[in-house]
Amino acid sequence: MDALTANPTTWRGVAAWLIASARLEAVVTRVGGHLACLRHPGSTLNPLWQPTWPASDPGAARAGGFYGGIEASLLATIVGHNLSLDRFGPPRPGERRPVHGEVNTLGWSLSQPDGGLAEFTVSLPEARLRVRKRIRIEGETLLLSHGVYHHGPGEREVEWCEHVSLGDPFLDGCRFDAGIERVFNWPGVGEPGSRFPALAPAAEVPRAAALAMPATQDAPSGDVLSAPVTDGWWTAANDRLGHQLSYRWSRQDFPWLTVWTQHRSRPATPWLSRERARGMEITTKPWPDGTIPSDRHPRWQGVPTVCRVPAGRWLEHPLRISWTKIP
Repeated sequence: MDALTANPTTWRGVAAWLIASARLEAVVTRVGGHLACLRHPGSTLNPLWQPTWPASDPGAARAGGFYGGIEASLLATIVGHNLSLDRFGPPRPGERRPVHGEVNTLGWSLSQPDGGLAEFTVSLPEARLRVRKRIRIEGETLLLSHGVYHHGPGEREVEWCEHVSLGDPFLDGCRFDAGIERVFNWPGVGEPGSRFPALAPAAEVPRAAALAMPATQDAPSGDVLSAPVTDGWWTAANDRLGHQLSYRWSRQDFPWLTVWTQHRSRPATPWLSRERARGMEITTKPWPDGTIPSDRHPRWQGVPTVCRVPAGRWLEHPLRISWTKIP
């Protein structure tokens, strides 16, 4: 592993840490623990999505205010690669969790056990979970591992998504590929301007069309699709910019890839028909909906849709994230 440093910085006006080695740099926000930036030293090219709206304190964000509806506290700080836990989607009836879980709205702490490891931790009072993020760097690869712990009793079922969102300028002209074969349409009412309006809910979507990102000049569109993972990888390559981002993971950890396309199709605040983002979301269940329907729990299309955390020990799900120049 490479030697790295971890120093305080700011990102979009909020507190963060700069994690740096000789060949790769990453920025992690203090609130939310988001992976906000991945870049080479001396470069400003960052493949991760940066919303056009300003970052804010999640505790001050009001539903119906500038940051939107029930997702207000999430949107206040969301950026790049965020963790969704113990919910991927809205809270269930009677819960006080934010959309995608409280993990995105709380302050994380940093420790550095040795010169090659940065470790971040946070406790989730509503979910009663302990979460940690471990970062190591190996050349141009970021080794990112999230771990979850609970004291019991018994197993805990959680929803867990590594919610990776890419943005411009890297997104403009990107070509995507992934270890998937079948792709399915959103099972309910679609996003405004769905790219597949003629398809029924949960119908199969052509793989190539699902992965294609609308060009900047295309009409507004947006949708959420999902695919069972056959092999745990995806890549996004931009030949014009000469860079490629790739993610690798264990299919047993995350058996689903949710593909979110947002191409200026959401008119409500704070989206204002301006955002372009592509989510390549590595997850334990197909879609960011509420309670999983009985016909999709605990399996759908022969693929698991649940994740169980054992009592009294850490459950770790590692990722390999490579940011490289195209030869």
